[in-house]
Amino acid sequence: MNVTMRKGTPADMGRVQEIVEEVWAIGADFAMEEKYGSVGSERWDRWLVPKVMSRIWDEIDSLLVTEVDGTVVGFITYSMSSQRSVGSIHYNGVCAAGRGLGIGTRQVQTVLETFRAAGMEYACVGTGLNEGHAPARHVYEKCGFEPLIEYVMYSQKL
Repeated sequence: MNVTMRKGTPADMGRVQEIVEEVWAIGADFAMEEKYGSVGSERWDRWLVPKVMSRIWDEIDSLLVTEVDGTVVGFITYSMSSQRSVGSIHYNGVCAAGRGLGIGTRQVQTVLETFRAAGMEYACVGTGLNEGHAPARHVYEKCGFEPLIEYVMYSQKL
């Protein structure tokens, strides 16, 4: 098995979108539909996936992809604020076929190395507290992140 990480390119965006569609079915918008049924005129993925992909396109210069034997199985995006010396991880996803291989950990560690090399003094990342985000929390804590604040999203049917 050959695992490599590299800068993402526009040619990778179709595969990145497939991963987004697979792994984002754990967030708040998905949970609202699970709880209440249809919310609005479109399913969660019909409006959320384009929103996420738009941001990834905006951050394509900081997109890294991970390949296993030539197939993209994961990606991560980030930004850095030189004014605050803070690096932020934005999106981090690994498809089912790539899980359990240490790819999420490797992606986070690579970005942390990028932050250090650029002189960042702090790193931050956010994730959900529900069971679907447990693997992400495990990776972030394994990479040295500590919880900073907790966040709860409330909802009600009107």
